[in-house]
Amino acid sequence: MPLLGEKHLRRALRQCGRRSSSAGADGMTWADLRRQAGEVLPGLAAQLVAGTWRPGPLRELVIPTYTGKSMPTAIPTVVDRLVHRAARNAVEPVLEARAFADWVSGYRPRRNRNTALRQASELLSGGYRCVADLDAAKVSEGVAVDEAVGWFAEYVYDGTFLRLLRTMLGGLPSPVVPGSGLAPLLINLRLSQVDRRLTGLRVVRFADNYCAFTETVSDAEETAWYISDAMAAVRLEPNAAKSRIRRKANAEDLFLIDG
Repeated sequence: MPLLGEKHLRRALRQCGRRSSSAGADGMTWADLRRQAGEVLPGLAAQLVAGTWRPGPLRELVIPTYTGKSMPTAIPTVVDRLVHRAARNAVEPVLEARAFADWVSGYRPRRNRNTALRQASELLSGGYRCVADLDAAKVSEGVAVDEAVGWFAEYVYDGTFLRLLRTMLGGLPSPVVPGSGLAPLLINLRLSQVDRRLTGLRVVRFADNYCAFTETVSDAEETAWYISDAMAAVRLEPNAAKSRIRRKANAEDLFLIDG
């Protein structure tokens, strides 16, 4: 499997090693790992091939969010974050090709808020000025390891990868815990279960924010209930404080971080 080789670990290190993020519980930094790469990476690759790699200890802490709330998070060791990045490199092209709709942006390569705004602007220009604007609440909560592995297994059939994925996720407090390099993929995979139920709607999603475009307020209200039902089917619900019907939407008002 490609991600298991030392070459692919070195690629992941080039991607991650430029960061200045915190050290893990073992105190190793990215600078330390770069200096020790010649010793660490061959051994790590051998463990991954043999299936003997196990996650290291976590550094758990609480960080403030932009809203002023506190968010529990877990910081893996830099070696574990390297494995997460290598796994993401291996699986992301498959998911991009097969799992994610064209109207989904956020947590994806080359698809950001600007991509979502362009798609939204096209729909608004087409006369669909009423918008059902719904944020999915608590998308990182309530996920079991088996469920998360099952999302990947819909698209990935490599048993070695799925076993490694189970090991990685089992070493975290929960599969979608903030701080994991796999959390962005997992959020999109979870929401893809909602996305597949929205066939026929004029919808754009950025991260966990759905905007469905209609001609009338009554259509927007009906669409909002439809999206809510699609969320409920996978144990999610709209964030009541951030969800609304926009009667004459302006694209620049959509997909804001603070709602």
